[in-house]
Amino acid sequence: MTTRYDIAVPCVSLAQPATGAAVRAIRRSIRAFAEANGAYGARLAAIELAVSEAVANVVVHAYPDEPGEVLVLADVEDGELELVVMDDGEGFRPEPAPGLGLGLGLMQQSATAFEVRDRPLGGVEVWLRFALER
Repeated sequence: MTTRYDIAVPCVSLAQPATGAAVRAIRRSIRAFAEANGAYGARLAAIELAVSEAVANVVVHAYPDEPGEVLVLADVEDGELELVVMDDGEGFRPEPAPGLGLGLGLMQQSATAFEVRDRPLGGVEVWLRFALER
């Protein structure tokens, strides 16, 4: 006898060209997803800020020579919103990057869990978790 469990996990997947317009569009979509799944107030603002910073980092840093794409995955598991923002760009480079350098710190400070990692086939992945209100 085989038992099958169908568990519906709320999720969204967004792929956009890595442009300034993508920052706004993805922020709006993630805000709506987070709100629909229990984020509000300061937590919702923190989620919006983190996703904006992560996507903006892709726009500014990932593709210096040619246009690329940003992919954002979000799901809700065990009362937490998980966000993954990734690109196929050049990854971390040793030379100083443009900007103030505050984005990663802001993301880390606002999330309950945070990690940045190089992707095996190129690019960077930012992983964030946020506790949702019940």
